[in-house]
Formats: sequence, structure tokens, C-alpha cells
Amino acid sequence: IIKVNESNGKFELIICDDGVPQDIKKLEADLIQGPIDLPSLRNAIHTRILDEMHWSALGPNGKALHLIRWLNDKSVRDSDSTPISKDEPLAPEQEYDVRRSRPDEALQISQLIYRIYGNTYFNEDLYYPERVATQHANGKVLSIVAADKEGYLAGHCALEFNDAGPVAEVGQAAVDPRHRGRGLLNQMKDALDKEAQQMGLAGWYADSVTVHIYTQKSNAHHGGHICGVGLGVSPKNESFGGIAEELSQRVSCVIYFHWVTEPAERQVFVTQRHQQIVSEIYENLGCPVQFGTAAPTSEAHGTLSIKVNPRAHFAAIHVTTLGQDTVQSIRRAARELVELSHVEALLVELPLENPGTPEACEALEQHGFGFTGIGPHFMTGSDVIKLEYLVEPLEKEPIKLFEPFADRLVDYALNEQKRVRESM
Repeated sequence: IIKVNESNGKFELIICDDGVPQDIKKLEADLIQGPIDLPSLRNAIHTRILDEMHWSALGPNGKALHLIRWLNDKSVRDSDSTPISKDEPLAPEQEYDVRRSRPDEALQISQLIYRIYGNTYFNEDLYYPERVATQHANGKVLSIVAADKEGYLAGHCALEFNDAGPVAEVGQAAVDPRHRGRGLLNQMKDALDKEAQQMGLAGWYADSVTVHIYTQKSNAHHGGHICGVGLGVSPKNESFGGIAEELSQRVSCVIYFHWVTEPAERQVFVTQRHQQIVSEIYENLGCPVQFGTAAPTSEAHGTLSIKVNPRAHFAAIHVTTLGQDTVQSIRRAARELVELSHVEALLVELPLENPGTPEACEALEQHGFGFTGIGPHFMTGSDVIKLEYLVEPLEKEPIKLFEPFADRLVDYALNEQKRVRESM
């Protein structure tokens, strides 16, 4: 059965298969890595003929392959909008309406992103108002805006529901330079925090860039706890209107986690080498933890998912089930992502509740993956340990940090990158 859907500029071809039910997570992984007999589909993604493809389970009705192409080519980058000059004067002092965005404000959100970041923002979808509207309509994104007295959007921030666990990412933060210095980012985060509480989330996290310390200060102000760093997660051509224009290396982030519910004690499995730093992270999170005894995984085959951001030359591999073949699968995927998709930074997340994770972690370190932190509740029922592979090493000097613990964690992560490179 073949179905065709079109909504808000999203064209979707759905191929339904009434055959024997399959492991959907494995099929998802096979779309990016082998073995797979559909090289033309992979090439369709690489050449942008298709924008997305994924599998879904239909229960007793089998499974379906979704091939997606965004039809809307109208980007705000093609309009008369121009980036805001850092020399423009401040807007008059006034009250702002901080609230959920409205359906008819998608265009203003796209324009705000373009005026601040120019053509460099790594999330391509935000340049297309129709995509913004669709993500709001289907619940993938919840946006909070700060509107001035004329109804102009002076600020934007959003909850993004990207992960399997009971958490959301706070991102897409943008404040018009003409309205900065008035606490708009903090006000928007207050509103997002209330939304997260109403949804019953365990928490939310934010990647605070290190080209400046403003978003780090904002997250610290909101009671955020540092749990990791993201080394080189954005390209060095990303612009931060009026703050940082020319960067010497890829952009790194400090990951702040904000609890919505009280953290419960958990047992985690961590290689001996990293137990001290992991203890410090959990202490910083205010979360009690016990270390379990490592043991080889009993599962023969693991499952994982892969997300690629071509614009940022970044990819993330999320291991949902650890298996004896997991390290081999990650190595194969990493090779293809670097060589074929030109990924420059690759993140791997392993479940900390699995006794086999220490062994997998040590094996990946032999192939250049270095420890960068943990993610509380990043999987359903489990925290994760984060490892990264970088094509090019990073220097500490351009990384600007607000808190001493951020400095401690960045030093540790960069030293680990050096250690795993030298051991290869």
C-alpha cells in the first residue's frame, strides 16, 4: 500500500508493508549504516533529493517506510530581511509580552533568527516559516516569544522534543540586539520552565555556547547544573550577531541540566577511569548515585539510532540497546559518517544502566572517542554517558567559560581527546 500526504509544505510518501513485523530501531539504523540494499536511498539523502526517511511500526499491519521532502523553498534568506547591525540603537524601554508563540508568528520567528545569525544558524528548518509552523502544530517544538509593544518579536526560545527520555532541550534562543540587556532570555526561560512542569517532564537541558558566557550565566541563574560539554558541535562559520563574528575553531557548548522533578538515586555502570569525574558531575547535579559492577552484555545484537545535521557537519549516535555488536556497528557508522557525510564531530551516547557500558566505552576509546559528560534521563529509564570523536582537535583558549566546574569539565574532556588520539 502506498500513501501520499502533504501538509504545510511537507510531502510524505509512505510505503506500507504488511509483512512480518521487524525490529524498527534496527531498520532505522540500517538506513544510515549497513548492511542495507538501498544505496540509492542513502544517496538521495546525501544529494538532498529527500530531506528525511524513517521507518514506523504498524503493529499487526507490519511496518512502513516514510520518504519525506519539504516542498516549501521559500526561505527568509531570500527575502529583503538583512542581519541586524551591531551599531543600531537600543529600542525604547518598555514592557514585553512573554508568552507562547501564535500560529501566525512563524514568519517573524524565521526573520528573527536570520536577522541575528545571518545565513549561519545550524538548524536549517528555522529559515523556513512553513517548517516552523509544522513543528509547532505537531508538537515537536513549543516556542515562547517576547513581543514588544508593537507586536514585534524581540525574543524567542523553545522547548525541542528530540530525545526518547522524559526531557526536552531548550534551544533556538534569540534576542534582538536592540532589546538586549532587559532580561528577556531569563523571562522566556521562566515561561518554558512552567510549561515543562505542566507537562510532567523530569527536566530540560540547554547547550550554552562558549563563544561568550551570556547563555551560561542565564542557565546558572535558572538553577541549571553542568553535566557535560559538547566539543565542536557547531561549525566555526556560525555568527552570533553583535557578539562574535569570526571564530578560530568549531563551536563548543556547556550542557546545563535543569531538574523539574526531584532526582532519585540511581545505579550506573562506569569504567574505573571515569568514576571520579562522573561522581563530581552527579554531585554537581545534586543527584545521589551508586556505581555498579561492570559485566559483559548478554545481548547479541544492539540497537541504535543516528541523527545527522549536514549543515553543522555533526552527527549523534544514540545506543538504545547495548549488544555485543554495538561497538562494531558504531565504528562502521562513524567511518561512513566521516568519509561520506563529511561529519566533523560525532557524539555517541551509551546507556549508563547497562553493566556492559564500561566495556563498550573502553573499546570506543581505543578508536578515538573521548568522554565528554553524562545526560540525565536522556533515554527512557536511563541516563547516558557521552563520548565524542573529533576530526580536528580543539584548543582551550577560544572556549569562554562562566563557572569553575565548566572549566574543570572542559579540561578533562580536552585531555581525554588528547589521550585517546595518542592511543590510536
